[in-house]
Amino acid sequence: MSDRSSGLVRNWLISQKLGVKQLKIGPRAYLRGLSSIQIGEDLSAEAGLWLEAITKFNDQIFSPKIVIGKHVRMSQSVHIAATHFVEIGDNVLIGSNVMITDHNHGKYSQEHTSPDIAPTLRPLDHDRRVVIGRNVWLGNGVVVTPGSSIGEGVVVGANSVVLGSIPPFTLAAGVPATVRKIFNFDTEKWSDIE
Repeated sequence: MSDRSSGLVRNWLISQKLGVKQLKIGPRAYLRGLSSIQIGEDLSAEAGLWLEAITKFNDQIFSPKIVIGKHVRMSQSVHIAATHFVEIGDNVLIGSNVMITDHNHGKYSQEHTSPDIAPTLRPLDHDRRVVIGRNVWLGNGVVVTPGSSIGEGVVVGANSVVLGSIPPFTLAAGVPATVRKIFNFDTEKWSDIE
């Protein structure tokens, strides 16, 4: 069987499992926890997608949920992982090498994990959400951290790190990502933040 034929069969099997009619997932995908993942029609993901709803890690048990809207487009090597809740709205465009996660290896704020514990053995946190609105564009290399929310129509510049909330209809960039422009619907132009 050719690579193309095996890819078509794999996509058909995945679409049946997820209850959608149309999706395209490229080669070298790592898909785990599909029973905790909901995907809308017409998802397209290039090679190297890592999509994981984590139900168990060491002695921890989770009830995660990942919800991906309709007509979402993902470039190469996108990593989406959840121990609690990640939502991606309709018509979102995700660049290459983007990471979206609702958890960390270890706890670093109210409770604290010792650095003497190997990172792979540290408990995963599982009480935060990530919500990305519809019509968002995440540029190449963006990292969306636990507890973040990105409003409708936002553009996040390449290699930015989203910490917290980005309001709708804005352009954000940097580490951490800050709002640089806002779309003015009266003038139909992006205006600098003063």
